[in-house]
Amino acid sequence: MAERPEADLVETLVNGFLTERDARSIAELNPGLCGVIVSWIREAARVGSWTRVEKFANLAAPLQVAGLGEVLQEILDSNAAGLNKEDLVDILGDIREVDAVGCLYRVAEDSVSEDAPAYWLCQKVISSLKEIGTPEAVDRIRQMVTQPWPDAVRWHAAVELGVEDDLGFDEDRMLGQ
Repeated sequence: MAERPEADLVETLVNGFLTERDARSIAELNPGLCGVIVSWIREAARVGSWTRVEKFANLAAPLQVAGLGEVLQEILDSNAAGLNKEDLVDILGDIREVDAVGCLYRVAEDSVSEDAPAYWLCQKVISSLKEIGTPEAVDRIRQMVTQPWPDAVRWHAAVELGVEDDLGFDEDRMLGQ
């Protein structure tokens, strides 16, 4: 239980967006942080403390902490209630977690019916897949250009690939404007 007070202290230091410099400063003040932060994320997820999960994940990302991508995928795959998936999806793209391609695609598939009409989560998935940039990630974006994906998702996927004109997509029609 000695970790709890340290985790509480570190959590108070994480406010809003962190630059790599901010994260490194926090890590310097807390030696050993990179070795325990993934376990803190896992524990916070276990008890449903989503704000804490997000704070620690946002701290771990610029520090390139080993195991971060894996724990974020576990959390996303759990489909836990109350979780803000968008931030975790963004982080997986930011850290270019190549092993997360399948997880990200599942997030989009699982959320598409609740994500209408703007499809923000699907847009985040598309963007993260593009950041990952592997052939598998790009192929998943290509799949999202096709039916049965909703027109708005298809539009955003096509734009990310730069093929919207080639496919004859009409932005106003596809975005319902």
